[in-house]
Amino acid sequence: MADWSIWKALEEWRNRRHELDPLFAKAGIAPEVESAVNMVCVNLRRQPPTPPLVTGDKTRDTEEFGRYHDGYFRHFDDSFQRAETLLYLPWVPEMAPFAESVRAEIGRLRVALRERPGRNPGCDNLEKMLRQYVSLNLTELPQLADILTQRRRQLAEIAGYPLLAQQSLGDPAHDGVPPLASDAFRQELFSKMRMYRETPWLHNRVLTNAYVLMALDSAYASKKRNALDDSRLVQMLKHRWPTLSVVLPDFEHADQIWYLTLALLAIVTAFMELWWVVVPLIVWLNFSIGARRRERKEIEMLREQLVSRMQAMKRMRDRFAVGQFALEKLTFQLQQLDENNEYFEDILYQLAVLHQHEA
Repeated sequence: MADWSIWKALEEWRNRRHELDPLFAKAGIAPEVESAVNMVCVNLRRQPPTPPLVTGDKTRDTEEFGRYHDGYFRHFDDSFQRAETLLYLPWVPEMAPFAESVRAEIGRLRVALRERPGRNPGCDNLEKMLRQYVSLNLTELPQLADILTQRRRQLAEIAGYPLLAQQSLGDPAHDGVPPLASDAFRQELFSKMRMYRETPWLHNRVLTNAYVLMALDSAYASKKRNALDDSRLVQMLKHRWPTLSVVLPDFEHADQIWYLTLALLAIVTAFMELWWVVVPLIVWLNFSIGARRRERKEIEMLREQLVSRMQAMKRMRDRFAVGQFALEKLTFQLQQLDENNEYFEDILYQLAVLHQHEA
């Protein structure tokens, strides 16, 4: 998937799940902050109220100018409050000290309005500071550009991987990731999960759920593949009767050729009246055929077990996908479905408890 395609998919994901807004904000991507700053700057340039005409009635003029001064203060204070509100929106953490400077400037302007009612306190410096806040252009932070570049790269590479996998797996012609049931995909997925675990600023419940859900999909696909593949089921058997297929597992119809060979040898040796060879051959052939039948029964029993666990995993996956199963409750269920640690790695269990201490 091209970089522009990843960012497009990430932006669409963010529009659907606003819980991801803080992640993008930490990387300096938050259009709402820029819009809020533009709105405040426009309001600061609005024409303030004009003073009332002096009537000569001292009492009336005092009341009118009192209302005028209050309205004049509110005219600017409305923009100040908007500015303070936008400073609480998610944004680059390194800008927090500068945000305090903006708050101090707002406090100074309020004091100036109180001390000199009806006089423009001069908001050019505040507007300049707000522009700097949103543009991230501070001489005090020369390394900020490199930090943001690294975060955006991590955002595309790590946070964008679930989207890349979904798009690749949904399009047979797309070769961005290996097949879902393959060992290569499993290794790549758990590698990305470790990268995610080691990048604390990216930790987000939505992203964690996406990685865990992908691991469940991979395990389900692997179980389904194993349940339908007789060769894999044979490899799971603990004890096998010695046959040609044990020595040559990739040789098709090896057992049938082995049985035919034993039968032909038994017939030939019978015509030669080598009874001390015929009897062992016939006994071995019968035992081999019996072992073959027993293996088929064991394979079918193993298949039923895999199908049962596969269905249980599918039910758990579907419940988790729709939010009926909490992330923190997955650990026990996953261990039950993967007794031999065949489909999951420790990193999955670490992600399952990643947010357990969150409020």
